[in-house]
Amino acid sequence: MSASMTYKCPSCGGYLEFDPARQRFACPYCGRAYDEAELGQPQTTAQETPMQAPSGMRGYHCQMCGAEIVVGETTAATRCYYCHNPVVLTDRLSEEFRPDGVVPFCLQKKEAEQRFRKFVERKTFIDREFFSTAQLEDFSGVYYPYWYGDVEGAASFDGEGTRTSVVVGPRETVTTTRVFRVNREGRLTFRNMARKGLSSVDRQLSDGIHPYRMEELKEFSGAYLSGFLAERRDIDKADVQAEMEKEANGYAASLMRSGGSFNSLTGRTSFRADKARMRSVLLPAWVLTYKSGKDGSPYYYMMNGQTGAICGKLPINWKKLLLTAAGIGAGVFALLCAGGLLLW
Repeated sequence: MSASMTYKCPSCGGYLEFDPARQRFACPYCGRAYDEAELGQPQTTAQETPMQAPSGMRGYHCQMCGAEIVVGETTAATRCYYCHNPVVLTDRLSEEFRPDGVVPFCLQKKEAEQRFRKFVERKTFIDREFFSTAQLEDFSGVYYPYWYGDVEGAASFDGEGTRTSVVVGPRETVTTTRVFRVNREGRLTFRNMARKGLSSVDRQLSDGIHPYRMEELKEFSGAYLSGFLAERRDIDKADVQAEMEKEANGYAASLMRSGGSFNSLTGRTSFRADKARMRSVLLPAWVLTYKSGKDGSPYYYMMNGQTGAICGKLPINWKKLLLTAAGIGAGVFALLCAGGLLLW
């Protein structure tokens, strides 16, 4: 069954969007704002027979205008292409795909755009087309799925440690090395280990805008997605948990081998994870994709929707860069020539 949902204003019947500035649900028509507890039941449309859509896509109906909305396999929240009504696709986030929590947007689009402009304006050799107003129209707020995990286990180290002392006398230098048997045991817990939950997201780009303030994590509600785009995870918990346990093993080895009062430590470490708590969460990001008109290469830019941290590959104006380099080179050459004339 295909099902979509829209949160409507109790006062005027218009659609509600989550307002990052006020951290409330606002109506763009009458201006009223509500807390989550004040929201009524969302309007839901269910369709028994899926609409005809291209392979890998799925069709829904907009509750406001009745238009067809066609989305990809992992899309969980979007807007109607005709009336711009925000739509949450409830069947995409039900049962095993329902997130455990969500970190709401804290930056509004206008503030994110200002931060973006300030960031790129400091870059001298950025393609000027990247600053265009039309380009910023594609600046989108997206909730991306992540896995967060706490891994706990027993760790041990068995080996040898050395302590070396040097005494310098008037006639000789004495170096003393003492060797100790070292055995360490304990329990280690690694918290808030993060992994992306969507395979199509570039990990280097998504990791570049971490960390998030996870203490602000809210219990999941589809209302937080209203007015934004959202993606559903397609990476299994078991795969992510195995990665996290492997990473925890590396951290444990480093901690158990830390020198402390020893000059060196050699031996064997072990870590056996026996407890793991995994949480599926949605995290906010402002995203911009720029396709250069010169070579058609895509450039991706991402901003943390909570903290404003920035990561991305920006398009360089190579012609301007080469002309500047040539000018600097010519200037240096002229100075060298002038200096040579003076010396001669």
